[in-house]
Amino acid sequence: MGGGGFHRTRVARRGFTLVELMTVVVITGVLATVCFESMRRHAKAARSSEAIAMLQSIRGAEERWRAEHMMYLDVSKNDAWYPRDPTAIANKNIEGSFFFAPGDETHDDNDDWLSLRPAVAGPVRYGYLVNAGNAGVAMTTPAFGPAVAWPTPTDNWYVIQALGDMDGDGTCSYYRTSSLDGEVYSINPGD
Repeated sequence: MGGGGFHRTRVARRGFTLVELMTVVVITGVLATVCFESMRRHAKAARSSEAIAMLQSIRGAEERWRAEHMMYLDVSKNDAWYPRDPTAIANKNIEGSFFFAPGDETHDDNDDWLSLRPAVAGPVRYGYLVNAGNAGVAMTTPAFGPAVAWPTPTDNWYVIQALGDMDGDGTCSYYRTSSLDGEVYSINPGD
């Protein structure tokens, strides 16, 4: 048979080598780790936002109260976290209404909180303490963290504290601010 036939040519088919596949797997793993850590940081910051917003809201309510009554309102006379004690709740990552009905005996300090009336954006997960006093009266010892050597107050004062366990692992986030400065001190923010 003669000459007009077809010639078969071998085409080399090239796949991915093991080194190339492992490189892709390593790069994907690194990117996934970076994304996971970024999402974790953002989630932690979001969990802190309630406490910081409420501290500022309570601060504003205290300043309004002082403008009308010439003193700050001590709403935590019983030193009980309001609206609930986050360390005494089995499921610590719960949301609830901040205010109870007027005269509700669910919390001893409810009526004082209703008088102060801080702005609340929605359900809360943290518990709050607000102690206040007059000039010359020793300031409240913080519930958590290192002891604070408060100076002897020469003016009326308040200390606002927030406590919560946002991820239910038994480690509480703690926030504190006072009338002495506008700074917010925190321990384990977002936990």
